[in-house]
Amino acid sequence: MIQARGRTGEYWSELWRCRELFYFLAWRDVLVRYKQTVLGIAWALVKALATLLVLTVVFGRVAGMSSAGVPYPLLVFAAVLPGSSSPAL
Repeated sequence: MIQARGRTGEYWSELWRCRELFYFLAWRDVLVRYKQTVLGIAWALVKALATLLVLTVVFGRVAGMSSAGVPYPLLVFAAVLPGSSSPAL
């Protein structure tokens, strides 16, 4: 059991004795923080690609809208890009 003591020297010696626990807890916090970051970036990319795919299929194939010679996925990407940089509400 770790208890608060009056002297700083005892704190550091006790921390040194429990260094494996301290290392494990700190490493776990780092992993959780950066794993969520990677998942957030991956989710943003997957969401944008899914939007592109759905809009291309629905408006390009099903509705048969013309793109005046420009590849339709490129046209959809140019239209979706400005809205994808704004933060979610």
